[in-house]
Amino acid sequence: MRPTAALLLALPMLVSACTPYAVATTARPLARGERSESQIFTVVPGGARSPDDSSSVAMPGIDLEQRFGLDERSDLGVRVPTFSGVVVTYKRRLDGITDEPGAATGLMVGGGFVNYGQHAHLEATLIRSGSDTGRTVPYGGIRALQVIPLSSTAPHDSPTIGGFGGMRFGDRDGGISAELGVFYDRSALKLRRGDLVVVPSITVHGGALRRLVPGGRGWGARWAGRGGQQRTPEG
Repeated sequence: MRPTAALLLALPMLVSACTPYAVATTARPLARGERSESQIFTVVPGGARSPDDSSSVAMPGIDLEQRFGLDERSDLGVRVPTFSGVVVTYKRRLDGITDEPGAATGLMVGGGFVNYGQHAHLEATLIRSGSDTGRTVPYGGIRALQVIPLSSTAPHDSPTIGGFGGMRFGDRDGGISAELGVFYDRSALKLRRGDLVVVPSITVHGGALRRLVPGGRGWGARWAGRGGQQRTPEG
């Protein structure tokens, strides 16, 4: 079998090992009792190489996320990274309450498991985003991630750290975010040639994607039922 063909056959296994690089949210938490849903599409160019080291392919990822407003300063997120784990995050605004207008600064921390339970996952992200008065909201910050082996066969990995920047167009009930992250991430499995990872991503918020599917309600609507409340423009 040709090396490239072998690599393509291994992609389902490799995709499951994708790190949830994308932040896909602004610094402003949801208001108490509110809910949002997002579909996050990422790709790591040259993320995996063939056994003979002569060619490489991009590594795609698809994450699903729900966020829930907890109180006047914080919300909670539940993320399913490429259908291979669960990560729970807590985001808190540092410079005021959720409804306070203007630019916002938030801290998001979380943990869970990835790679089908082979690794525990920890993360911390500092986010700064612009005012939400217009139809575009810039955001960016720094992000650190670490996976910890949960089995004797799971590889050990070094911390991943980097920066990100993005722009949300529209709101969280029907908007799209374009984001670019740059990370130092040493590949424990030697899947990449270098340790610098550039990760573009597109996030579809709320009903923007399901409106393209006739009769679609979205994964979050099926999960949370019909009891959703009216939503604010931010998330």
